[in-house]
Amino acid sequence: MNPDDHGRLEALVAENERLKQQAANLADANVYAAELLAALEEAHDRERELVQRGEELELQTRLDLVLQEERSEARLLERVAEELMKTDSLRLDAIETLSIDSADSGRGDVSVQIMAPATVDAGTFHVPVWNEGGRQIVLQMRIDEVPDRWCERWLRLLWSVGRQAGGALHRLNVANENERMTEELIVARDEALESSRIKSAFLANMSHELRTPMNAILGYSEMLIEDIDCMPAEEVVHDLQKIQSAGKHLLNLINDVLDLSRIEAGKMTTYVEPLQIETFVSSVVDTVQPAVNKNQNTLQVTYTEDIGVIVTDQVKVQQSLLNLLSNAAKFTKEGTISLRVQSCTSGSGNRVQFIVADTGIGMTESEVAQLFQDFVQADSSTTRKYGGTGLGLSISRRFCQMLGGDIYVESKPGIGSRFTIDLPRVCQSISATEDGIGEQTEELLVDTSKVLEVSRLFKKDGVPSILAIDDNQDSLDIIKRTLEKDGFDVLTAASGRLGLEIAREVRPDIITLDVKMPDLNGWQVLATLKADDQLNSIPVILLSVVENRDIGMALGAVDCLSKPIDWVRLSSVLDRHAGVQTQNKILIVEDDPASSEIVVRLLARAGWDIETASNGQEAMERIRDGRPALIVLDLMMPVMDGFAFTDQLRSQKEYVDIPIVVLTSKSLTPEDHRRLNGQVEAIMNKGDGTRQLLLDSVKTLLRGSSE
Repeated sequence: MNPDDHGRLEALVAENERLKQQAANLADANVYAAELLAALEEAHDRERELVQRGEELELQTRLDLVLQEERSEARLLERVAEELMKTDSLRLDAIETLSIDSADSGRGDVSVQIMAPATVDAGTFHVPVWNEGGRQIVLQMRIDEVPDRWCERWLRLLWSVGRQAGGALHRLNVANENERMTEELIVARDEALESSRIKSAFLANMSHELRTPMNAILGYSEMLIEDIDCMPAEEVVHDLQKIQSAGKHLLNLINDVLDLSRIEAGKMTTYVEPLQIETFVSSVVDTVQPAVNKNQNTLQVTYTEDIGVIVTDQVKVQQSLLNLLSNAAKFTKEGTISLRVQSCTSGSGNRVQFIVADTGIGMTESEVAQLFQDFVQADSSTTRKYGGTGLGLSISRRFCQMLGGDIYVESKPGIGSRFTIDLPRVCQSISATEDGIGEQTEELLVDTSKVLEVSRLFKKDGVPSILAIDDNQDSLDIIKRTLEKDGFDVLTAASGRLGLEIAREVRPDIITLDVKMPDLNGWQVLATLKADDQLNSIPVILLSVVENRDIGMALGAVDCLSKPIDWVRLSSVLDRHAGVQTQNKILIVEDDPASSEIVVRLLARAGWDIETASNGQEAMERIRDGRPALIVLDLMMPVMDGFAFTDQLRSQKEYVDIPIVVLTSKSLTPEDHRRLNGQVEAIMNKGDGTRQLLLDSVKTLLRGSSE
């Protein structure tokens, strides 16, 4: 090999080494470039993840702010949906909140399918929020196109948002419920404090109201005891009248408190009966007239034509109407008080309204608002100036509501007040009977055109008179001929209207009354008689083809006989009530010595022989020693009360026909009335007007002894 070739070879070797080194360098560069590229891609992925994480964190921050700030349950999910829709990467087209009750789960138009947080197809899907107490709340979302990796990125976050929103809803629900309960507790506390304040004021007023008449009773009694020997008779009477007035006032106060306690305990009952409205109102007006005259007021009473009859609880309506008229008289001076009674028709049927208007002091709207609250008067100055306990109107309104009606009021200060008692024509508690009391009462309202003539009115002195009312002339002839043989003076009436005319003119000793009559039936005639103060003491014996003893006795008849008439039984009943007695001894059964002495002195002055017993057992011993003509009986007594005494007395045939007059301070329940039904002739409450009523009843039952 020549030197030149050797040189070229070495040069080639060197070049080859250089090229190898260069190739090695290029390989290292490629590796480094690949590493750089991989690092760059990793950096890009990291950047994308950071951007996505930033979007998610921003969304979560906004949602956290919403969940913390929002206090409205209804608005919370709306704001959550708004924040989700602001996030462009979510690509949601619509979000709606659904609230579904478990009761709707079977309905075809409700289809909620909760998908697991893994995948979702394009369309509608639901994210659960809250499921409690049968109520399910979901966020219904719509997405038209699902990009790659969308589910992986967003579904679990959406489910997490749903859980967070549900937790926030639960907290809001608990907080709102606590707030509501706190408000209710505050209201209850305020009501309790107000009730305590009102009752404290009531107790103070009631203490004053009770002490005032009690002081008068004690004071005048002490003066009478000390000065009776040197006082002229007119001063004695004057002081006694003041004692009587104070006692009546005290009794009214006690009755109001007892009525309220019975109402609140649910023990107050109704006793409905037909009432002739004009007669009833006339009696109420007579009672309230002295109070009207006291302040120089004028009372005007008007009626719509043919006002007729109402079937209701007489005592409760009378007490309510008296309360309104008494208040009008008390709060009006030298003014006008009007009472208008009118019929009206509403969606609830035929009704009767008693409208009491006055020109008195009137009331403001705030005073009217609390007018019917227990223990409350219009204001404290009213109590100081006019007196009263604030129970009258409250009790009256509750009475009217018990009867299916109400009391309404309109008033302006300085102009006057207008109160309206609105009642159904037939009380809701009355039930139809086989003789149709309700129906036939309505018949009376429309049939008022017949004019009847009285052909002959007479009454023979010294002979008990009987008025027979029957639409059948043959029946009247038989009754007249049969009873005249027994020594009675018999008057006849061929209709209920004619019978009422004769009764008002002649005042017979006894009335026999047929039930089935075309004009006024027997129930209506009986109701009219018992509503008339001049006629209600006349014993009425019902004669009917169908015996309705319970109804008749409840309406005030002394006996009920079925046709064909048992003449022996009728004769016995007539003898008992016409006074055909050989004795005039009256037995007073009363455990209270003061009450017993009052009755004894009253009847002794009328000329009867009196015997007393302090309980039922002692009374039975007195009766075995000598049969009385009549018994005046208290119900509440030790050893043997009035109910047990009546049962024992009526169980013995020889005493079954002794008349019994119940005189009691006990408020009788329907059960009490049923126990006494048919066993007593009259029931009277101790209190206002009882003495004269008792005397009239005894005179009626023992007419032969008193005339």
